Amino acid sequence: MENDEGPKITIRLSNEDLQAMEDFMGDKGYGNRSEFIRDAIRGYIAHAKVSGEAPGDGIFVHLGEVHLMTLENMVADGAIYNAEDYIRKLVLDDIVPKESMEDTKSRSFKAAQQRLRDM
Repeated sequence: MENDEGPKITIRLSNEDLQAMEDFMGDKGYGNRSEFIRDAIRGYIAHAKVSGEAPGDGIFVHLGEVHLMTLENMVADGAIYNAEDYIRKLVLDDIVPKESMEDTKSRSFKAAQQRLRDM
């Protein structure tokens, strides 16, 4: 989409950044630099609004269309609240040893019981 109306801006890029941008544009079929830069800005803003973080804060995982659709269907069916929380849970379930989680739950429950007795 060409947008000839509106303010114009100028940016400076290193030769390496420019080449990386042009390579990416060629791979993704962008017609011109302005189109690419507008899309990049929109994508950055949309990501920051959704995640509350700037890209680069954390880990970005690219999923294929079938996986994204599966997650969308799970949300629509009410099986999960949202895809990001579900994926975070899957990773944490895999990283945190089950014994540690059971020990934490047990200690937390005992601490809650003790607090109630002390009240």
